[in-house]
Amino acid sequence: MSDDIGHILSSWPYHSDEDINVRMITGRDGTRKIQMRIDMGIIQMEIDGHPAGTVVEGFESWLEYYKHEQETYDKRKVDDFFTLNSDDFQKLRHEGVQYYYRYLSLMKLEDYKRVVRDTERNLRLFSFVKKHASTEMDRWALDQFRPYVIMMNTRAKATISLRDSTKTGIEKALRYCNEGIDAILDFYREYDLAAEIENSLELSILKALKSEFVREKPQSLEDKLQAAIREERFEDAAVLRDMIRTEQQKQ
Repeated sequence: MSDDIGHILSSWPYHSDEDINVRMITGRDGTRKIQMRIDMGIIQMEIDGHPAGTVVEGFESWLEYYKHEQETYDKRKVDDFFTLNSDDFQKLRHEGVQYYYRYLSLMKLEDYKRVVRDTERNLRLFSFVKKHASTEMDRWALDQFRPYVIMMNTRAKATISLRDSTKTGIEKALRYCNEGIDAILDFYREYDLAAEIENSLELSILKALKSEFVREKPQSLEDKLQAAIREERFEDAAVLRDMIRTEQQKQ
């Protein structure tokens, strides 16, 4: 039997004009899997657990393994601190890229809950490496992507909230946008990169998203009344006042 996968690649052509080529398939084991088409092949990922479907030293991921190592080390109450060496960092960095490919694919597939799960996982990775890496270069190598991951996490959470099309759902989406914007601004201030704020693509995306939510936000009867008065639509204002009185009497 030939190991050539050319027939698989030819049945799913790569389109460079698309932002990402991704699909969901059912594996031979009966579970759903994600496939991403790249120019010279296909990346296949598990939808849950480790993207590569591996178990690391009895843990789901290298991150969980090193967190366990750090907690065990700290319990010894030694004077020095737990530190990730270069090999440790490379394992964590590579694994972070695997989760990145998966949440990028999940965003395309509109599986927003899993996008939230994987982006929050990588944010925890950045925080762990930042605290325990042995060099400033290793800390920055991952943490520089924090604004992007915050943006993706915020977009996913806001989109989930918008499935509730009521005022509450939109207000929750707006709150997520504000929190995401604040978190990205904190990143730039932390690294003394205030000059980069104006050109931040991630901030631009979240601000544009927030503007859309503001336009979609349902107006209360009181808001509509005030708008009618400002615009001198007095007949509409009178009707709205009657509607407000009726609602108040029901309460």
